[in-house]
Amino acid sequence: MRRGAAMLSAVAAGAVVLAAAGPAAGFERQWRAGIDLGYALGGFPGANASGFGGGAHLTYGLSDAFNLRLSAEALAFPRPAPDPFALLVGGMVGAEYVIDVLEWVPYVGLAAGPADVVIAGQGHRLLLGVEIPAGLGYQLTRAWTVGLEGRYRMRRRCPCSPGSAGRSRRTCRSARGARSSSPSSSAPR
Repeated sequence: MRRGAAMLSAVAAGAVVLAAAGPAAGFERQWRAGIDLGYALGGFPGANASGFGGGAHLTYGLSDAFNLRLSAEALAFPRPAPDPFALLVGGMVGAEYVIDVLEWVPYVGLAAGPADVVIAGQGHRLLLGVEIPAGLGYQLTRAWTVGLEGRYRMRRRCPCSPGSAGRSRRTCRSARGARSSSPSSSAPR
């Protein structure tokens, strides 16, 4: 008898909660802007470095479940002598899958874009990369959300960036499809 009463109480409590709950809904065509501040770990030639930086991101709700994402950032990494610092400035564009029908809003995405890395004493390096952002936000109101986000990034040097292994600007133009009169002009020098 006690189990039956406990089961009946649980069903009644669940029915009260469902009856009292407000409607759940995601919002389309919603813009969100955010400011990012945080820690970064970067792999550089000769050493890994810890750094800090910030940026901004902008998302637009394409549907209840998908957002378009645009982000920009600047990260500074102190380095050992003789190169006192490295600076990474870049941007990404991509998409996010969002579950925004509750006050807690989890999301995960995929983005890609370029970055310019400046290492003191070594010049500029252009990198291409992809990232996987994932986070959890809490909607204070429909207009305000606070949360935490983590990103995993993979970046590779562009084959035609300055300092690429043995390739000249002329070689890169040839490799991209520019016509040349000599077949040897596309070979690395």
